[in-house]
Amino acid sequence: MLKLADLAAAGGRAVRQDDHAELGRTTADLICRAIDEGRYDEAKALARYTLDEGRALHALFCDWVWDLLTRVADESGERAMIDILHGSQETWMMYRTWKGYLRMTVEERVQVTAEIMRSHYGGPDQDGAVEIIDRDDHIAIVMDPCGSGGRMRRGDPVEGTPSRLDPPYNFGATRNAHAESWGLRNVPYYCLHCANNEMLPMRWGGHPLWVTAYDPDAAKPCEWHFYKEADDIPEDHYVRVGMPKPRRGEGRY
Repeated sequence: MLKLADLAAAGGRAVRQDDHAELGRTTADLICRAIDEGRYDEAKALARYTLDEGRALHALFCDWVWDLLTRVADESGERAMIDILHGSQETWMMYRTWKGYLRMTVEERVQVTAEIMRSHYGGPDQDGAVEIIDRDDHIAIVMDPCGSGGRMRRGDPVEGTPSRLDPPYNFGATRNAHAESWGLRNVPYYCLHCANNEMLPMRWGGHPLWVTAYDPDAAKPCEWHFYKEADDIPEDHYVRVGMPKPRRGEGRY
């Protein structure tokens, strides 16, 4: 039977307190079993619990990455930190994404990315909610906030912790303007990977797979724009990261 209880050591959030024989079973398995046995309220409670269960480690790793980037920048300079971040993305992570997305339609790219962002625990309740808006020339995935940089910039609304730019975290933001920060100062180091997400496909194929609508105001939502035609991507999105826009009909998209 369901055993969920608040645990002060886990920040007051609910945790499963099953018998040892049950404790190692996945929550998804328990949900299915509860449905099969007609315990529907228990299945609903477990389904809601999966958000807390996954969000805790996700938030910890995001905070850790930003802290690591800050320490690299403080010890070796911003350029060294950016080079490390850039290098880690180009070797496998973003290249794999680029190769896979080239085989998809724009609509399929939006569908896959929406799945990724739902598992990113964004939205005001950190439940993964995003908004998908068709704006004629592009489809926007709107995250208010996104579950990583946006949450950390604003502060965690679920745990009640402050912005990671403030004490006790004091995580870093760009002191200088870089192509990898869209030509802006005061961009959180964590958010620079989104600019690299644009720059690397530009290098490999001329066009970004999507562009980020980054707003310096942390209270504003973050958006990713998937243009239906590569030629319709505004030239400003290339200029801000120091890359040329291919001539019409050129490049891979």
